Amino acid sequence: MTAHRTYDVAIVGAGIHGVSAAYHLARRGVSVAVLERLTPAAGPTGRSGGICRAYYTDPFLVETARDGIAFLAGFEERTGGQSGFRRTGALYLHGPGDVPAARQAAARLSQAGVRGEVVPAEALPARLPGFDLDGVAVAVWEPDAGYADPFAATLGLAEAARRHGATLLPGHRVTAIAEEPGQVAVTTADGGVHRAGLLLVAAGPWTAGLLRPLGVDLPLTVERHVVAVLEHDPADTAGLVPHVLVDVAEGHYSTPQPRTQFLAGGVVPAARAEPGQVRPAGEDELADLARAVGRRSPARRRAALAGGWASLYDVSPDWQPVTGRVAERVFVDAGTSGHGFKLAPAWGEHVARLILGEAADPRLAAFGPDRFATGATLAAGFGAARILG
Repeated sequence: MTAHRTYDVAIVGAGIHGVSAAYHLARRGVSVAVLERLTPAAGPTGRSGGICRAYYTDPFLVETARDGIAFLAGFEERTGGQSGFRRTGALYLHGPGDVPAARQAAARLSQAGVRGEVVPAEALPARLPGFDLDGVAVAVWEPDAGYADPFAATLGLAEAARRHGATLLPGHRVTAIAEEPGQVAVTTADGGVHRAGLLLVAAGPWTAGLLRPLGVDLPLTVERHVVAVLEHDPADTAGLVPHVLVDVAEGHYSTPQPRTQFLAGGVVPAARAEPGQVRPAGEDELADLARAVGRRSPARRRAALAGGWASLYDVSPDWQPVTGRVAERVFVDAGTSGHGFKLAPAWGEHVARLILGEAADPRLAAFGPDRFATGATLAAGFGAARILG
């Protein structure tokens, strides 16, 4: 085996969470290496829908999403890169059973200094002309929400981390992790051994498998989720929805894209999968998703299916992130359950503080991996729409 230099912190995984932690550590002068099996954002991050919203059920996540969105909005000034952030606003449609929870969610936005407005059902036709709003009892409007480019944002954070001194090691698939006296040894597929005083595993769907040999049994599962790309008929420009639309009542979302395209995906649990086995999205399942999204709108029913993809989510039992110490020198940041993208730029700051033993926000402890053994699980989403977090 080839021995390499020893770092203060090693990170496994160069998705948005891994490179965000690297950025916040490196800018503190910490020597950090990021080991990635392929390239930054090559896994689930690069296949994210990229929605940026602070509409969460947990106040800490509301604030973290708020700060993450602010980071993405000011990305060039902070990192020198581009995040592709577009502020479109987001509208959340809720059924009758969600009315109290939707009002509470809007209040949480206000308490965190995020603009939000409860929209009664009778006011919705003016906001969604031509839509069939059957089954919608209330909506919430978040004007400062939007979407960003997950691939560009990850590359920008990775490059900013590198400029602060971080070492990026793409093409280094981790095969083993072992604790040694005073350090952690990380072996990669090329036979190299990389040592660090502390280790963060932020490897998404691969996280649980990497930690299991250490005796760490995280209850994370993997799900396969599909995203469809649809394109409006040019004659239907009046039917375009210019903002993010989360139809909680129907279980799906849509995000505007350049020209007349939009993305669509689900916000409910999906089929289980295995890490590294991402079966491409099939025409039938893309067509099913297109039909579901088109149910409320004639213009959307006429939209052509332009493509799509499948991605993997690493899912925790309560659909909330799993972040904390799992061994003397090993930490984890995973289980973001399909809603971690917009959290990452600010979540990485919390993770950096945790790893370095700095004063961390005490609310972060609620997301620790030990909560499942103690039964202290967290609430998430609205009914079956758990992915909203």
